[in-house]
Formats: sequence, C-alpha cells, structure tokens
Amino acid sequence: MSITLYHAPGACSVAAYVSLLDAGAAFEVVLISLAKKEQTTESYKAVNPKQKVPYLVVDGKGLSENPAIQTWIDSAYPEAGLLPKDPFDRARAISHMNWFSSGMHPHITRHFRTAKFCEIESAQDDIKAKAQAMFHEQMALVEQELDGRTMFFNHPTACDSYFFWVYDRALREGFDLSGFGNCTAHYESTKERPNVQKALAHTQ
Repeated sequence: MSITLYHAPGACSVAAYVSLLDAGAAFEVVLISLAKKEQTTESYKAVNPKQKVPYLVVDGKGLSENPAIQTWIDSAYPEAGLLPKDPFDRARAISHMNWFSSGMHPHITRHFRTAKFCEIESAQDDIKAKAQAMFHEQMALVEQELDGRTMFFNHPTACDSYFFWVYDRALREGFDLSGFGNCTAHYESTKERPNVQKALAHTQ
C-alpha cells in the first residue's frame, strides 16, 4: 500500500502525521509551505482542489479532512488503537474530532486571518476578541471533559494528537490559556510523546 501525506509544518496536518506514526504505517511526507502559498499552486490544486492540508493519498486515491483521515488510518491499522474499540466510545472520539475541526479551529482562523473575513480594519479587533472569547467557551467544555485525565480515553488516541494541535496553535496565536489547567496538562503530556516530537521536528 502506497501512502502519501501532504503536510504543512505548524498546520493541523500534524495530527494525521502523528497518527500515521502511531499506526506504524510506511508513508511518504510531502511538505507544503503555507507561508509561500504552495497550497494555491496549480501543481498542488491538481492533487487537492480544496487547496489545504492535510491531504492523504492512498494507492492513488485522495482523502481530505482530519476526522475522515484519522478514521481511515484507524480502520487500516486497527491494532494501533487510534480510536476506541467500543462502538459508542469510537463514535464519541469521532464526535470530538469533528468538534475540534468545526467548533474550535475556525475561531483560531478568524483570529489570525481576520482580514479574510472582514476588510474593515476598524472592525477587525472586535472580530479577534469575539473569536478568542468563543474559543475560550469551547475550551471550558474540553476542560470539563479532561477533568482528572491527560487523555480523552484510557489510552492515547487520535483525539489527543488533534487537540494537542488545537491547543498549540492557540498558544502560538497568543491566546491566554492559563485558566485551563486540565487542557494544559494534556498538552504537556502529549508533547512528550516521541511520535509527536518526531512530527513537530519535520520542517524541511
């Protein structure tokens, strides 16, 4: 089986990268520089018309969106335990990943790419403030979810690497996360995992 992951350092594609490592998969990584806007090039659009990462190509077939990619990796490598085995817990894990993707990630994006959503400069500070406030509302829910735990389930799953990126990106954006002790403990614990460090180190 031939697997290629299109990945941008610092982007949410790190979650898929970590899961492939955790699965023990043999795969190639193609780096895409978002700073250089390589995702908008004709060559990359020919690969992924959505012009984003992560993008996974398996035996010539492409798959986008983190939750879908993570679910496929778990199905292809079930022995790795990337998602819980219990059907209801597995559904909860997929729900978490969709939450991170659609309920948290967009608030970060509105904060650091505000001009894409509003060209009126006088309104941009208000948009940033509201984006951060809405993100913090979601963080408070994650804080409850992680009460007394540093993992979402009883072993590391794809949810952990995905939320690690959410926290890390918000931290790099300057969000004040000091009030979220459980989330911070999760972040620090996940950061120490060898496969997380390996994925973060791949920048060139």
